Amino acid sequence: MLASSLISILLNFATPDTNRMGDLNLTVTNIQESGGRIWVGIYLSEADFLDRDKARLVEAKVDSIGSLTIPITALDYGNEYALAIFHDEDDDGELNRNFFGLPAEPWAFSGEPKTRLRLPRFEEVKFCFKEGSEEQVVRLRLW
Repeated sequence: MLASSLISILLNFATPDTNRMGDLNLTVTNIQESGGRIWVGIYLSEADFLDRDKARLVEAKVDSIGSLTIPITALDYGNEYALAIFHDEDDDGELNRNFFGLPAEPWAFSGEPKTRLRLPRFEEVKFCFKEGSEEQVVRLRLW
């Protein structure tokens, strides 16, 4: 009886708690236009990355220039995520592109892409969501 209780206690310490969740406060800076919405795509893997149909989407109305903090709820601690963000200035639900196919609206990622000559890879912009790291700041940019 004592041995099985001890084993149970040890297994509880050795097994990661996969049900622990937290909220991320994402602060988006360098908002140059009031109006429209900030859209955040939350991705879990390279296979899902930048596929809108596979993203968890969060949006927030933009009422002023400067910065905006967007709560992203119920993220699993210990998971790797990548965020793709854009300011939908005309509020049409799409990232508008110019003649060359480049973004015509401000955008950002959760990490710094290695180059602007192609779309970033999940590995370049991912982060591990950990307890104590529930704040992230991204800066919008234009091409």
